[in-house]
This record gives sequence, structure tokens and C-alpha cells, in this order.
Amino acid sequence: MIRGDPALKHVFIVDDSITTLKLAEKSLKNSFTLTLLISGKQFFMALEKKTPDLVLLDIEIPDIDGISILEKMKANPVWAKIPVVFLTSHTETEFVKKGLQAGALDYISKPFDAEALPARISDLLKK
Repeated sequence: MIRGDPALKHVFIVDDSITTLKLAEKSLKNSFTLTLLISGKQFFMALEKKTPDLVLLDIEIPDIDGISILEKMKANPVWAKIPVVFLTSHTETEFVKKGLQAGALDYISKPFDAEALPARISDLLKK
């Protein structure tokens, strides 16, 4: 579902947790147009229709994990340049290293600071 002003930067948020999606939506809805997605399948269907300016992606998604989603994106020339930021509770060194090697722009740990999230995403979009 797409929510927000079409003139704003468009962010896809992919997470199977409705709670996380709602918290991120509440934090970001005034600064970005948002598409909330709960699975890898939904994500790729949405990606076929619209190219976001940035993707916030959980690592643990039931149908396909976030690292595999990122690898699939990087293998496609149309999607390869879309910045991806992991929004995840997995902050162990092995996950961070694997995600950055796969091409993630950054990591944001859950639980995230809802007040700081819009500024952080804005800063990442400037890179």
C-alpha cells in the first residue's frame, strides 16, 4: 500500500512485523511517501511497478531473507542502484558484514529511534 505525497522521496519498508511497519510508518509518513510490504514476494511485485528512492529491509522475512533479496536486487541492473538499509534486530558482526558485502548502504537496529529515523533516512538519501 502506498501512502504519502507523491512529490516526496519514496521509501519501501519491508518487514513481516506489522508493529514495526506501523512504527516506521508513523515516524516517516510526514517526510516520505511509503509503501509497506510484508514479504519478499510483495516486495518484488511492488518493485516491478515502482522504483523506490530507498528500501528499508528486515533480514528475517519468512519467504525470502533480506540478504537474498538484496543479492537479487544487486544482480538486476535496473534495481542495483537502489539504496538498501537493513532495519533489523540482527546486529551481530556476521550479519552486518554479510549485508554490507552484499551491498547494503547501512544498518538501523531495532528497536529504532522513531524521532531520529526521518533525519537518518534523509541523510542516507543524500549519499
